[in-house]
Amino acid sequence: MSNINLLVFLRFMFIISSQILIFNNILVFGVSPNIYLIFLIIFPLNYNKSIMYFYMFFAGIVLDLFSNTYGIITFSLLISSLLRIYFLKFSFGHFDASKVRKTADYIRETSLYQKLTFLILMFFSHQLILYSVEAFSFEKFAWIVKKTLLSTIISIILSYIFILIFFNKNAR
Repeated sequence: MSNINLLVFLRFMFIISSQILIFNNILVFGVSPNIYLIFLIIFPLNYNKSIMYFYMFFAGIVLDLFSNTYGIITFSLLISSLLRIYFLKFSFGHFDASKVRKTADYIRETSLYQKLTFLILMFFSHQLILYSVEAFSFEKFAWIVKKTLLSTIISIILSYIFILIFFNKNAR
């Protein structure tokens, strides 16, 4: 097993287990923060896409199992993983994933505005899909918007702190 494969697997185990054990049990303004999307955000760009989709599918299944959401997280994670490259290009300009050696490079060497744009796009789209499929009704439009905005804000704040701690540790 190569070094990058081990790193991806350990990140997967750490982020998914911390979501299940810690963040699923925290309620802030009636929503629990979804930090598991960090795994998709920091997933290596030049890695095999089919393996990325497998990781996202498996993460979704495990999270659905422990959250009793019946496949909603899996669906929204897979859609978010498909949208990721478009959000990268939108947030960071002309983006060539083949030239990026490490994920930390495009996170460390970009402006705060670009990072926040990417995080907002990823989390907002993910949360919107998640709560839209959960409600599956136009009658609950206000509930969907409220939950999406609250969950996006809380998740971005916690995830940004998590990413800063994680990548500053690797920079040493």
